[in-house]
Amino acid sequence: MRRARRLLLMLDYDGVLTPLVRHPRIARLPAAHRRLLRQLSRQPGTTVGVLSGRKLSELRAMVGVRGLIYGGNHGLELTGPVGRFVHPEARRSAALIRQLARHLAQAVGTIPGAWVEPKTLSLSLHYRGVRPGQRARLQQLFYRVVGPLVRQRRVRVTTGKRILEVRPPVAWDKGRALWWLLQRPSLRGAVPVFIGDDLTDEDAFRAIRRRGVGIRVGPVLRTAARYRLRSPREVAELLRRLQALGPRRP
Repeated sequence: MRRARRLLLMLDYDGVLTPLVRHPRIARLPAAHRRLLRQLSRQPGTTVGVLSGRKLSELRAMVGVRGLIYGGNHGLELTGPVGRFVHPEARRSAALIRQLARHLAQAVGTIPGAWVEPKTLSLSLHYRGVRPGQRARLQQLFYRVVGPLVRQRRVRVTTGKRILEVRPPVAWDKGRALWWLLQRPSLRGAVPVFIGDDLTDEDAFRAIRRRGVGIRVGPVLRTAARYRLRSPREVAELLRRLQALGPRRP
C-alpha cells in the first residue's frame, strides 16, 4: 500500500465504519471517521469510496463526504468522480422488487422484530431482533413469498448477518463492482484495497486477491481476505496511518 502509485480504498459501511447496531437507521458515522475519509480523499493518488448493501441515496446521506465514490445495493448502482453506473437489468427489475417488498412485509408482519427494507434495486429482510425460536418460521414465510420467483429466475437470494436479501437475477456483486471501477481511465493501474465484514464482502476479497489487499473486520472466520482487523476502531486506526503516509508518489 505504501509503494502504490495510486490507491483505490473502498470500505463497507455497517460493521466497518460503524459498529453493528440494533437497527441500521441508528448506525451513525462518527465525526472522526468522516474527517479521515475526507482527508484521505483529498490526498493526491488516493481514491476513496464506500461500497455497501444500503441503497445509494441513503448511503450518501449517512456518509456525507463530497468527492467519494458511493456504491449502493452491493454495487448495482455507483456514482462519484469516476462517473455514474446503474446495472440495466437491475433497473428493469425495480418494479418487481417494489411489489415483492410489499408482499413480504405483509407476510412477516406478525413476527416481532422482523422488518423489510425496500432499497429500490433490491430488498432486505432483517431479523436481528427476532427471537431465535421464531427464525425458522420467518424463513418459511420468506421463501413462501420469494421461492416461486427464485425458481423462475426472476430474482435471487443472498444472505448476510441476520439478513436475507432479494436481488435482481444478474451476475453482479461487490467484486464485479470493484472491477468496473478499476477499468475507469483514472483508476487503471490502481492498487485496490477493500475492507468489509460480512458474507457479501467475500466477493470483493476474492476479486482483488491477486492484485490488491482484502481486510476482514471482526472475528476470525474462513475468509478470502488476507488480513484482519478486529473492529471499526481498528479500521479508523488504519485510516489514520494511511493518512499519515501522505500523497502517493508517481
